[in-house]
Amino acid sequence: MDSSVRRILIINPFGIGDVLFTTPLVRAIRQAFPTSFIGYLCNGRTKRILRDNPHLDELFVYEKDDMTTCWKASRRQGASYVLRLLRRLRRARFDLAIDLSLGERYSLVSKLLGIRRRVGFNYRRRGRFLTDHMSIDGYHDVHVVEYYRRLLRFLGVELLDPSLELQTSDEDERWASAWLDRQGLEQDRPLVGMVPAGGVSWGRSAAYRRWSYEGFAAVGDALVERFGARLILFGEAADRAACTAVGRLMKAPVVDVSGQTNLGQFIALIGRLELVICNDGGPLHLAVSQRIKTVSIFGPVDPNVYGPYPRTADHRIVVRPELLCRPCYHQFKLPPCPYERACLTLIEPEQVLEACERLLGPAQPAEAGGGHGGG
Repeated sequence: MDSSVRRILIINPFGIGDVLFTTPLVRAIRQAFPTSFIGYLCNGRTKRILRDNPHLDELFVYEKDDMTTCWKASRRQGASYVLRLLRRLRRARFDLAIDLSLGERYSLVSKLLGIRRRVGFNYRRRGRFLTDHMSIDGYHDVHVVEYYRRLLRFLGVELLDPSLELQTSDEDERWASAWLDRQGLEQDRPLVGMVPAGGVSWGRSAAYRRWSYEGFAAVGDALVERFGARLILFGEAADRAACTAVGRLMKAPVVDVSGQTNLGQFIALIGRLELVICNDGGPLHLAVSQRIKTVSIFGPVDPNVYGPYPRTADHRIVVRPELLCRPCYHQFKLPPCPYERACLTLIEPEQVLEACERLLGPAQPAEAGGGHGGG
């Protein structure tokens, strides 16, 4: 371990799940360098994930969309946006950068800013501006957190606690309590969340990692019937159509909160649930970070690499392991599917229900009555 390291910059410009995967690394860095200044360069969407992290001293936000907007307004505004960020980074006088971007842009900027030591992954020969690197051709077979564990060994640092870390704010906790009270959700019945969309970071390809609306609706109805569960549909504003579709397909009542919470409120509500059912993606890892039981449905993505972590009995994964074509997501690319997404369409509601039953325990039939969901 280098005792001369005094100011450390961690770089990860990716999405919610990816940034949550770095929280064990952040904690390990703080434990190894208790008196050092630690900064983190992230995007605007993940700022909330890191805002209350007790191991970080300062956040540096680079939002590509904001920069693009500035450039479209005028070149002067665009240049001003970039220069403000670079000046802040230069004033911080970092002497170590841990670059998790897998590209060469950030390590080049780090070098130009005078950061003496730059550690990261040499992915597809993009690590030429790093001083210490580990060559990889993508993430395969083992979890992303394990790749970070290996990278830290360049610094003589051991990652001892692999659990994801995310603090909620007192304000968001108060909001969640008040919201649940207004909804009149009984405390003696299992409170279950379903996230039928997700995968925003995949853009137009997001649908290729999502299970069917009919499947979510069937599971929701069965959980109400067998366990008396109260159901909440979660999603961002862009996911409202998906949540509305699931609610309309259900016979049982359901509360749809999609598009009605900010990220902090969403996290606080997730933390009040007994179980979350979702596709692979950010919401899954948010639930894991709050120590909530999960059932996740994986299609083209390898859960050994991107699944819940650490893997415990509280996190059940539903896949079709007999399909030799999956996982097909490799080197951060999703190839065209000649089998009409069989890895997801062949997953039956009973498979997901069985995983839920293992986590919820003995069935408790719902009370008579009810109505249609979608609200």
